[in-house]
Amino acid sequence: MGNATDLRAALPASHHPARQALLERFDAMGWPTRKHPAWHYTDLGRLPPSGWQPLPDLGRDIAPAAADDGDHFALLNAAFAPPAERLSADGHLPGRDVAAGAMDHLQFTASLTEGEQALRVIDDDRRIDGLRTRWGTLALAADSQLDLVWISRGEGTGHDLARLTANVARGAQLRLWVLAMGTATVRLEGDIHLDDEGAQADIHALSLPRQQGALDLPLTLHHHAPHGHSRAWLRAIGLDRTRTSFNGRVVVHEGAVKTDSEQHMASLLLSTKAEINAKPDLEIYNDDVKCAHGASFGQLNDDALFYLRARGLDHDTAHALLTRAFAAEILDTLPDAALRTQMGERMLAQLGEAIP
Repeated sequence: MGNATDLRAALPASHHPARQALLERFDAMGWPTRKHPAWHYTDLGRLPPSGWQPLPDLGRDIAPAAADDGDHFALLNAAFAPPAERLSADGHLPGRDVAAGAMDHLQFTASLTEGEQALRVIDDDRRIDGLRTRWGTLALAADSQLDLVWISRGEGTGHDLARLTANVARGAQLRLWVLAMGTATVRLEGDIHLDDEGAQADIHALSLPRQQGALDLPLTLHHHAPHGHSRAWLRAIGLDRTRTSFNGRVVVHEGAVKTDSEQHMASLLLSTKAEINAKPDLEIYNDDVKCAHGASFGQLNDDALFYLRARGLDHDTAHALLTRAFAAEILDTLPDAALRTQMGERMLAQLGEAIP
């Protein structure tokens, strides 16, 4: 994969020394491998060995969001990303198709004022054969609500590495949907902080990658204040040689009494070559809470398949209907009717391609 020397050559000489310093820190750490616990389920081995294309001169201002963070992702993104752009109403993110040996880095922000309600849909179907990194920062003021739908369905064999950091104020609610339906390796880190009393976060994720695609979804939910509420519903469908990893970590800090948190992870293996990993995790530092989590793995029920076949449905149709029912807990909660229809049709099409 690309080494730090290749990356440094891609950094314009006119950049502020701070960017160079970040890249040198990245150089000292090296590329993360699957031996690093946090990156165990994200395989960067398919990155091209060299030949990173130079980036345009981004100017002297350093991208601030990740500048002081010390992990691999943050250092690399901060070294190359331009200053953050505000997420547009249609969820459009600047960027480009990423060819083999190319990189594309960006940062974006979204902030809601007190009592504001907003829907943002990030639907990325651009091709990626190189490396893309994206860092998003969300800020929800008191009593606001943000519905954010993150869809990754691009073709290619590259890597799309992203992080969402959210701060949720008193009485505000973040509702996040993550849908992965492409062939690239996608990693989306979620770092969500319920900062004040009555803050809420609901997370829905459906992983349905194609061919040798992968989704790694490490989520951390921090309950910092009393009466916080969080839910995570995560569904994975294993097709072909795909890989999915869900790592849901809930941290209930001291003083966050009356916290109410649940995680539900369910996985459906439709291929013997697919890989699904699910790890719910709780860290609780006070006694006055209600928290639960669970994970399940399985295959389609033979009796249900037989029942549908006995009523005249062919194998593929019966198979698709049962799989659609499994995914319905995620798809049917999408906040837009047209989007529900579109994603349901896309899912059925992918099943039709994968089922022999």
